[in-house]
Amino acid sequence: MVQHLTAVQFTRFMASGRTSPSLIRCEDEFGAAAGDYVVKLRGSVQQTGLLRELLGSRLASHFSLSAPEPAFVTLEQSLVSLIANSDQAKAAIVNASVGLNFGSKAAIGYSTWPVDRKIPAVVWQMAVDIFAFDALVQNPDRRFNNPNLLVNGDSILIFDHEIAFSFLLDIFPSPSPWRLESQQYLADHVFYRQLKSQEIDLTGFTSRLMNLSDAVLDRFFC
Repeated sequence: MVQHLTAVQFTRFMASGRTSPSLIRCEDEFGAAAGDYVVKLRGSVQQTGLLRELLGSRLASHFSLSAPEPAFVTLEQSLVSLIANSDQAKAAIVNASVGLNFGSKAAIGYSTWPVDRKIPAVVWQMAVDIFAFDALVQNPDRRFNNPNLLVNGDSILIFDHEIAFSFLLDIFPSPSPWRLESQQYLADHVFYRQLKSQEIDLTGFTSRLMNLSDAVLDRFFC
């Protein structure tokens, strides 16, 4: 079940991110502290982008990939006004974000995957599955120079699926979508250069793909 939270304290805009994500403290429906969430403001992201964020996060869990816990975060007018008044440059975005927004639980103890980092043996299979996942959902936004990965030892978190599922926008859909040779975004993927020409095992991934039923997809939005 995706939590419904209320934003209660704005901390800051994140240093990176083209959509001005914000670090916001939230509480649950009972008024209990829920912790800090990185919130994608609806004023800077199309509604379909927020839906892709949610679907990408839930779909990742089906493939045994780790992603920050998702949540619907409500920004009320009173807090929005305070944030907008404190940062005039982002006032228009903030003022357009009253209501539901997409949030991800802030990851404590994780750091950004360094550019050109060698894949450690302990996370090799995880890297293979992440590459396969991004090919499946057609996510062009996990590039070698912008990994959108967080790492802590042998744990990797994937995030930012706002422009995934881009095949849904194709004016002329491919008659053979399983053929990926022409998809340049895969050559730009953070793991492509190291996985290229290597033996990879997709047994577990393909098994989970075969088990991706309509019933499973329905539960993603509960």
